[in-house]
Amino acid sequence: MKTLNTKQPICLPSLKILSDYWTLRVIDELSDGSMLRFNELERRIEGVNTATLSRRLKDMQDSNLIDRVEKSRADVTYNLTELGSETIPLLKAVNHFSDAKQRLKK
Repeated sequence: MKTLNTKQPICLPSLKILSDYWTLRVIDELSDGSMLRFNELERRIEGVNTATLSRRLKDMQDSNLIDRVEKSRADVTYNLTELGSETIPLLKAVNHFSDAKQRLKK
């Protein structure tokens, strides 16, 4: 009888968090150390609607990728946590891999 391998691939938990397009766009906008308000993020991330951005920000908070800093009810900003900042070199490496793959196709 063959046993099933229940071990999940090493990167599966990370991919579940980072595979969303809007999550990647938020990380990109905050990658320079910016602390941005919701409306600033919404303006910078072309094509995102309010409900989607709100949901993404909440999911990213729950995953400890961003901090939500509420100075007052009207003054709320978002910035990358240390964990969120650690994704930047990883995402740059994936981008480099993608670029290299494209060059090989030529």
